[in-house]
Amino acid sequence: MADSPMSSAELIDAANEIAPLLRETAREAELARRPLDRVIDAVRDSGLFALMVPQAYGGHEADLDTYFEVTLALSRADASMGWLISFYIEHNFWMCGYPESFQKEVFAERQFILAPATLNAGGGRATPTEGGYRLDGQWQWGTGIVHADWVLVGAMIDEGDGRVLPNFFALPPEDVEPVDTWYVMGLCGTGSWDIRVDDVFVPADRVVSMVGLMNAAGESTRVHPGELYRTPLIPVLGFAAGLPMLGAAQMALEEYRSQAKAKIAANHTGIGGPERDQGKPAIAARAALSIDAAELMFRDVLADVMAQRNSASFETRSIWLSRLTHAVYMCRDAVRDICSVTGAGGSRLDNPIQRALRDITTGSNHLIFDREVRYADYGRILLGQPTSRFMV
Repeated sequence: MADSPMSSAELIDAANEIAPLLRETAREAELARRPLDRVIDAVRDSGLFALMVPQAYGGHEADLDTYFEVTLALSRADASMGWLISFYIEHNFWMCGYPESFQKEVFAERQFILAPATLNAGGGRATPTEGGYRLDGQWQWGTGIVHADWVLVGAMIDEGDGRVLPNFFALPPEDVEPVDTWYVMGLCGTGSWDIRVDDVFVPADRVVSMVGLMNAAGESTRVHPGELYRTPLIPVLGFAAGLPMLGAAQMALEEYRSQAKAKIAANHTGIGGPERDQGKPAIAARAALSIDAAELMFRDVLADVMAQRNSASFETRSIWLSRLTHAVYMCRDAVRDICSVTGAGGSRLDNPIQRALRDITTGSNHLIFDREVRYADYGRILLGQPTSRFMV
C-alpha cells in the first residue's frame, strides 16, 4: 500500500501488473462462484481500491479517466474481477456523499472500504425511529458481500410531505446476513449473493439520499473540492458496469485471434482452415470493428462527463446512458459473432471466449442498461419530447 497518493500512471501500471493474476485465476473463480481471497488480497496491496478516495482520507483522489483505464485493463483479464473491483472502487466514491461525520468514521483507520451496494430501493423497508431508522429486507445482486467492510442497501423513506424517496443505508457486515443465491450463467466469480437485514437500527448519519448522489448535490460537493466529487452517480455507475463488458469483448477478440492463428499454423493439409474461409474472417472483422466503435463511444462519453459533470442537463445525462447502453450491446453482439466462428472448441466451458459470452450476456442485463427505455428516451430527445428521467 502506498504511503502517499499514487499518480494516474502508477495506478494504471498497478492494474496492468495485477491483470495476469486475474487472467490466470478467472476460471477458478468462476467455478468457485466467488472472488478468490488471494486475488482480493493482491488488489488490496496494489492500492487500487483507494483510487477514488479523497486525499484528505489518505486516498489517491484519481479522476474518472484513470478509473476508466484501470477498470478496462482489469476487465480485459477477467470481466468478473473487473466488475467486482470497479464496483468496490466506485462505492468509495459513493461514501463521499454520506454525512461528513460518517465519512470521517469510515476512513479514520482505513484508506478504503470494500462495500457492496444494491440499487433496489424496493428490497427493504425503513421505519423512522429516534435517532435513525429500523431496517428490514432482502436485496439481490450484492456484488462484494463476500469480503465486505460495510454494506450499502437501498430503501424508501416517507418524507412526511407526500414524497416517498429512495435512500442508501450503510451497515457494518455483522448487521447483515449474506445469502448464497449466486447460481448464474455469467459473472459467476463476482459472488454477488443476496443481502438480508432483519430489524436493524441504522443511525441517521449512515443514511444518504439516492437523489442527492445521482445529482452530485450532497455532502460530496460541500466537503470535497475535487472535480471528481461533482460527478453525478449514474454515469459513473454506467462505466463501472459497462467497461467490464467492453473488456470482455476485447478479450474475446484477442483470444479468437490467438486460437485462429494456432489453427492456421497447425493445419498442414492446406484443406479448409481459417485461412481459406472467407466467411469467418469477414464475421470476425465485423465484430472487431464493432468493438472498436464501442470503445470510441465509451471514450467520447467519458470526455463529455468530465467536461460537464453535474452542470449537464437531464437530457444530456440521458444521452450519456443511451450511448453507453448502445455500446454495451454492440459488444454483446460482437462476442456472439466471435463465438459463431470459433468452431466446436468455442463451446468448451473453459474456453475464455465462451466465458466472455456468458459474462457479457449477464452483465448487459444490468438495470442501468435497460435498452428499450434508453432508446425510447433518446428518441424523445431527438423529437424534442420530455424523457422519463430513468436513472440519469
